[in-house]
Amino acid sequence: MAFSVQNLNVNADDLEQLGTKEKFWFRYEDRPEKYLFKYSRDKTGEHWSEKAAEQLCRALGIPHASYDIATMNGRYGVISKNIIPDNCRMVMGNEVLHKDSPSIYPEPELRDKQFVRVKEHTVSRVLACLDRSNTLPPPNWEAVSSLNAGDIFCGYLMLDALISNQDRHHENWAIVLNTETQEKYLCETYDHAASLGRELLDEERHERLTTKDQNRSLEFFVRKARSEIFKMKHDKKPLLTIDAFFTAIEEREAAKKHWIEKLRSLSSDEIYAIFENIPPEIITETSREFSAKMVFENQRRLLTDDRA
Repeated sequence: MAFSVQNLNVNADDLEQLGTKEKFWFRYEDRPEKYLFKYSRDKTGEHWSEKAAEQLCRALGIPHASYDIATMNGRYGVISKNIIPDNCRMVMGNEVLHKDSPSIYPEPELRDKQFVRVKEHTVSRVLACLDRSNTLPPPNWEAVSSLNAGDIFCGYLMLDALISNQDRHHENWAIVLNTETQEKYLCETYDHAASLGRELLDEERHERLTTKDQNRSLEFFVRKARSEIFKMKHDKKPLLTIDAFFTAIEEREAAKKHWIEKLRSLSSDEIYAIFENIPPEIITETSREFSAKMVFENQRRLLTDDRA
């Protein structure tokens, strides 16, 4: 069944300053909860890439924010329900890491400043914070009880590798703090629009699908995807998305077994169905084919890697 596309006509409660995209919070007249509408940038498929990523999370059992495609003022975007309860606050990764290591990790920038890459944002540092016993898995986590918050974050990194998401910077993961009980848990994964080649033009997609030049092929394209997480703070470049995942699970047998099995059970029919359910008025057939084949190729790379 094709994903629905809402025609939104609401008044903004307030603008959301975090990040670089236009977005605002609003409420439906018949619902008390707050929702966020985020515009897609011009000439990108950020609305359908976000929806496809959400559906892959669902198929893989990865805790995630939910998204619906919508239009507002004649422009496409996505709607997401607020995942932070009223008695809680979202603590972004940069704040988490700074509080853990104030002499090592830079102090967070003001919320209205543009994201700046930080080399101290390493796999080991992130996982060390999440491994602490007082940081719980996301609520309603129904998978293996032996997996902790750090193990679940490994699933987020596997998703990044599967969809070539290059935006897992230190404000694109978070913990949620209950301000009354001080209980903390890993936030569900969110904000995956920078994936699936959503910024490419169809001319380039077609070329990469049909070329005999290996350096211009889809297979070569997905191999270049980099995370925003480093292995060591002195490295010149962040890890490739596939290396970020395998670095994370290197000494985590339970997490490795769980996520690789989940990925192996993801069928080609499930993947095809996700992209087939994107309405034709918002995605071209070339975009649909290219993005689905990105997922197939990344799944193949992950499952055939010697580290799997």
